[in-house]
Amino acid sequence: MSKFWVPFWVLCLGISLSLNLYFWWQLKSINTTVEVNAARQTQSPNSKNKINSPADALPEVYQQSGEQQNHSLANNSDKNSQYQKAIYWIKQQLAAGELVEAKEAIQAYLRHQPQNIDYLLLEGQLIAKTAPIDEVLAHYYGLLDFPLETEEKAKVLALITELTSSNISKLKAIRSWDVLATFLEPLWQFDPTRRSIIVALAEAYAYQNQEFLMENVLASLQQGDLDAARIRQILAQQTSPIKTSTPLQENEPIVNDYERNIKLRALGDHYTTPIMIGRSTHELMLDTGATTTVLTSEAFDRISRRTSWEYVGTYKINTAGGLFDAPVYQLKQVFFAGFRLDNVAIVVLPMPDFSYADGLLGMNILRQFDFKIDQQNDRLLLNRNDS
Repeated sequence: MSKFWVPFWVLCLGISLSLNLYFWWQLKSINTTVEVNAARQTQSPNSKNKINSPADALPEVYQQSGEQQNHSLANNSDKNSQYQKAIYWIKQQLAAGELVEAKEAIQAYLRHQPQNIDYLLLEGQLIAKTAPIDEVLAHYYGLLDFPLETEEKAKVLALITELTSSNISKLKAIRSWDVLATFLEPLWQFDPTRRSIIVALAEAYAYQNQEFLMENVLASLQQGDLDAARIRQILAQQTSPIKTSTPLQENEPIVNDYERNIKLRALGDHYTTPIMIGRSTHELMLDTGATTTVLTSEAFDRISRRTSWEYVGTYKINTAGGLFDAPVYQLKQVFFAGFRLDNVAIVVLPMPDFSYADGLLGMNILRQFDFKIDQQNDRLLLNRNDS
């Protein structure tokens, strides 16, 4: 019986040793693999960068999306280039006066991107070519209601400031106070705290003897403001625009009192007087209610090629028939009653029913004289003001 158990225990011991050797060999293989992998990572100088690389960290499908994204970025670059070329082309069209093509391109883009600031600014340039400056500024003020970036808003405000200041300066230089007031009135509603608008509008009213309107505007300034005091002084210095006289007595020495004695042509209750522009003589109706002299479109067409003038701008003009969009020009030189007048502002209006004169002689000319209308003898008496 004992002989039987000895071989059995020897067999079990052999099996146990074989299993222990097998498991020891497997464990050693695993440890060797781990050590080799760890050594490789340690020895590789770029191993850390590769692990942290976004491309290596993403599955293959996301790596493909990244390639597609790069392709999309390239497409966006091409689109941006085309976008800039389109804007440049529109600017060229505007500069060349090709307004129809520019308008179509601007409107087509804005139908799809109605808040694109670049094209809205181009639209402002287009409006400036076809409408009064008042409408251009109204367009830019309207852009301030859009959700603009800080830089975009600053650009719009800079355009508003530049356009407002330049037009105020031009109209003040030619003393076209009625046009200046009409230009500034809507802007004051848009921007009631802008000092340049307040001061210029009040000054325009002062020169027109409109005290109530002047004071209404000056109420926006602080008590004791120096500009307000200066403007009130302007109003105080204004004289009555019309001086009439009793009939001149026979042999009255009018020559000693007045430098010029002009015969007027009576038209009912109105008078016309000649004025020379360039080489042409025109009959203008005296209108002491008009701040700026007016020429009919036909009269201006006759002189436009034979005299020197400068285009000031197109503005809304108050007339008896309402508001009209009219161009304002500055004539380099005119002659009235034998006096030479430099840099005279005129408004050009279509006046189809105004066949008895070539326009209106306004106060921007008459105020340069101490004048008196002798209604009994149909004469205009003039002394040139020293100022």
